[in-house]
Amino acid sequence: MEEHNLRYCKYYKGEDSNPFEGTDQNKAMLWFYEQYWIKTYKTANFEEYLNEYSLVGLSQFEAQDSIPITLKSLIFNRYAKTYFTMLDAVEPFKKFYKKYYTGIIEV
Repeated sequence: MEEHNLRYCKYYKGEDSNPFEGTDQNKAMLWFYEQYWIKTYKTANFEEYLNEYSLVGLSQFEAQDSIPITLKSLIFNRYAKTYFTMLDAVEPFKKFYKKYYTGIIEV
């Protein structure tokens, strides 16, 4: 496990089972994606995710926070799968990300 990268995870802390399962679907999903990011960090190719993230104009989104762009782009890719297009997902993703990673809730 890439323990030094755990500091970037808000939901996954190295547990074997998801503590959010059955209590909060969004946090459970984010825990799963963070776990995947940690476990595949050295072997996964995040280029596809990064390209998508950049193409929809998100490369500078929340750039000042401490979350690595590889993790953000992975979360965006998974989040956007529920939308008709990647572009359709951009604004809802920004609200979702802010709510779950910065604590800012927009209406």
